[in-house]
This record gives sequence, C-alpha cells and structure tokens, in this order.
Amino acid sequence: MQGFSSLEESLKKLISEYNLEKTVQQSSVFEKWDEVVGSRLKEVSKPVKIEHGKLMVKVESAAWRNEIQYLLPQIKRNLNEKIGSETVKKIVLI
Repeated sequence: MQGFSSLEESLKKLISEYNLEKTVQQSSVFEKWDEVVGSRLKEVSKPVKIEHGKLMVKVESAAWRNEIQYLLPQIKRNLNEKIGSETVKKIVLI
C-alpha cells in the first residue's frame, strides 16, 4: 500500500522530531554491554548510568576493577562500534 510507512521509518521520524537520538543511543549502551564484555565480565560488572558521555560501571570487587581497567579502551571502542556512534567518551569503574 502506498502512503504507509514502515514502523521502523515511523519510529525514526518520531525520534528525530523529538530530538531523542542521543537518548536512544545511550540506552543502547545498557543493551549492548553483555554482548561487548562477554560472559565472564558481564557476571561481575554492570553499567548503571551514562551522563555526558561518561559511563558509570559497577564492578563486583577491587580485583575485578583492576583487571577490567586494562580492557577499558577496547570495551569503549567496541561499545561505540556496536551503537554506531561515539556515545561513550569515558568509562568509570565504581
């Protein structure tokens, strides 16, 4: 049927009209975290907040925090690739 747009097109239009692109991208960080960090790290870490490009991640222990610290550049790069934008500027482990 002509004149009808797909649901995807309609949602994209609404997101754009209400300037929600950034909010949608930020929420994607939480959805993609487990996939990006893998099964081992998803068990000991959880993203809790993202604000102004800073992602706050709660980590189970100091030992895990220390290990994850070395992986932060790779995690940040992979998250941004999955999301399709440079949404995550910095990751802070708490």
